Amino acid sequence: MDARAVLGVTPPSPKRPRNEETPPPADSNGADRLSDLPEGVLHHLLSLLPAHEAVRTCVLARRWRHLWMSAPGLVVTEINGFRSAEKLDLFVTRLLLLHRSGDGGDARLESCQFSLCGFYFEFDGFLPASAPHLTRWILTALQRQVKALRVSLGDFEEDFQLPHQPLSSHNLTTLDLDNVDTNDSVLDFSGCPALLNLKMSFAHVNAHRIASQSLKHLIMKYCGFYAEERTRISLPSLVSLELIDPMGRAPLLESMPALQTATFLFNYDCTDICSDRIGRFDACGRSMCEGCYYNYEPVDDHNDSLLLKGLSEATELNLEAIPDVYVFMRDLKWCPTFTKLKTLVLGEWCLAADLDALILFLRHSPILEKLTLHVPPLEEVRKNSMEVEKIYNPLEQLVASSLLQMVTIKCQEVDGMVLRLLKMLNASGVPFDRIIIQCENRRSCDGCKFTIGQ
Repeated sequence: MDARAVLGVTPPSPKRPRNEETPPPADSNGADRLSDLPEGVLHHLLSLLPAHEAVRTCVLARRWRHLWMSAPGLVVTEINGFRSAEKLDLFVTRLLLLHRSGDGGDARLESCQFSLCGFYFEFDGFLPASAPHLTRWILTALQRQVKALRVSLGDFEEDFQLPHQPLSSHNLTTLDLDNVDTNDSVLDFSGCPALLNLKMSFAHVNAHRIASQSLKHLIMKYCGFYAEERTRISLPSLVSLELIDPMGRAPLLESMPALQTATFLFNYDCTDICSDRIGRFDACGRSMCEGCYYNYEPVDDHNDSLLLKGLSEATELNLEAIPDVYVFMRDLKWCPTFTKLKTLVLGEWCLAADLDALILFLRHSPILEKLTLHVPPLEEVRKNSMEVEKIYNPLEQLVASSLLQMVTIKCQEVDGMVLRLLKMLNASGVPFDRIIIQCENRRSCDGCKFTIGQ
């Protein structure tokens, strides 16, 4: 039986006689150069095509008849020719069952992508009807020993809920989830001992814990966490971490002894925000906050670090947040010593109230080499009318790391806050020729005794 009929793929038009093959790709001399390529190259090319297009190559020539079955990658996307979820399911199910790698019929897959973005615009109810089938496709792909799996639903309004069972695969190394709902079962990767890379975008993290003994790289962009409790992240083998513009409560990081680099960016979507208490560790005085007890407490109701303690082994840290987000400032009460930290970027939150937070970081970073500071405009620097609880001993002289080679200050203009910062750095042993100022208003830098950044 023709492969197109088996998979339910509409044959290309115009139709040719049944026994006549489509002429193979040829150059100006009529030679089929494409079919002469090594099989590995052809498999790679087929892996880049949408699956329904890859299947259609079976009519090109005799050599192409079964090549699509052993392509190392499957891309289920752009299937606008399917007018119902049932037809789409029939195609994908047969596609996965017929796939093989080599003549031995080995069912392993290098990569598999299910991308159903945008179909619901054209077909009313198409994607919701496809969701139950998608769960089965994912589990079948894992049974086929796929190494890299990507599930993307684009900007679909009703997030797809992944199956309520742990993912199990000894071959899965990379998982990419876009606009899906996750849960405790899915984010428990104890059944995926080879998993190394996890990327989540616009996903809902409906889980109390993200756990893996093997994961090395985690990227989470625009993901939603619980609004009323914190998600624990337990990844002892993690090497790199990115948490960009999360919604809900900031997570609680457990020990990460292998961590090397981490980037955090908190904006107004973060629930850990208070516009009336900047740089303070006591209550702001508003009765509705109940002394910030609800906002401060981690998931197990003890006073301890949320983020910084888990980041203490990193060599590079980028900690950026708007001034109103208090998670980093709060953590300074339990500030660890960053014994391996060489590169540090601190956002506007750090200097929004005073120099306290920066002084503490410098004291706890003994081998720091590069420091970048984002300075908020002077009018945005909040001053507390009440006495601020100090987080360092003002009588103890600050001595910056002897390895510190460069300090970059990014600001809108050289104002009073920048001048105070310069004096503090110079007094702690940082010479002016190691300080670069990058300011938007370059006129404000005229006549200053330091290097102007480009």
